[in-house]
Amino acid sequence: MKKMKGKGDRFIFLVFLAIVLTVWKINLSPFPTAHAENKTPAIIIPYDTITSPGIEVWPQAKVIAKKFRIIERPAGGEHIEFTEGDRYLGLALTGGDGVGVIRYTPLGEGMHKIKVRLIPASVYSAEEAEILIGVWNPSRQLLLVSVEALREKQKEIKFPFIGRIKKDGERRPMEGAVDILSALSRRFHIVYLSRGDLAQLSGIRSWLYQNRFPVSPILIGDNGMTPLNKVLADRKKNIKGAVVTAGDEAEPLQKEGIRTLLLVEKKRQSEYKGKLKKTTLVTDWKEIKKEIQ
Repeated sequence: MKKMKGKGDRFIFLVFLAIVLTVWKINLSPFPTAHAENKTPAIIIPYDTITSPGIEVWPQAKVIAKKFRIIERPAGGEHIEFTEGDRYLGLALTGGDGVGVIRYTPLGEGMHKIKVRLIPASVYSAEEAEILIGVWNPSRQLLLVSVEALREKQKEIKFPFIGRIKKDGERRPMEGAVDILSALSRRFHIVYLSRGDLAQLSGIRSWLYQNRFPVSPILIGDNGMTPLNKVLADRKKNIKGAVVTAGDEAEPLQKEGIRTLLLVEKKRQSEYKGKLKKTTLVTDWKEIKKEIQ
């Protein structure tokens, strides 16, 4: 009986020790896993960019917390992982603006796709995002294209207000845009421009994919053209031209000496004559094709 009791005590002690070690290991883990049901919804916004082979670039992404389907605030102090295929690129800590960044030097030319995700221990839950980095030699020129220039025009809704305004994702491509831009992409590297909300980037990318437009980086910015600053500084002489749909998009590009095509309906062209002297007014993608030749 004493032997049986000794074995029983030993077994209880080993079970207790295993539990203690497990708890101790969890507590010492630098990134303890948070329960999914306790996580706050968030989104990861990737920042596309361009560079050249062997030239360092800093891929970055922004984490924004959501509440009741409304975008709330940047999520600072979060760890985000960057990977390219099976290759682990690094871990970044988001700052007060919600942005995390790593250093990255691509070697091969082409479109590099970097996945960004929150670590399992995060208190937020978000789908992974994808950064597109165009790694291109300067020997081939760039063509800047506003995403809005690719979409059909919204139909005017007149009294008695029959119809509705389509959401951007519901709008069809402008006639000829897909075929002509695909042909131009064999001669130039395409860079998309958008002034939409940062949170709409995934929707813009999905729309471009679904309609079979060339896969290229999307630069999203405000009227100050902030995301274009680096591109203009590094590649201004290498830019073939730009296709935009608004005067306040054309003006800063024109000042930088970039040949700019303003896509606008004929009935509205008189609004711009004399104001943008160095900007070419076009009405459709057939005219754009002739001007880009």
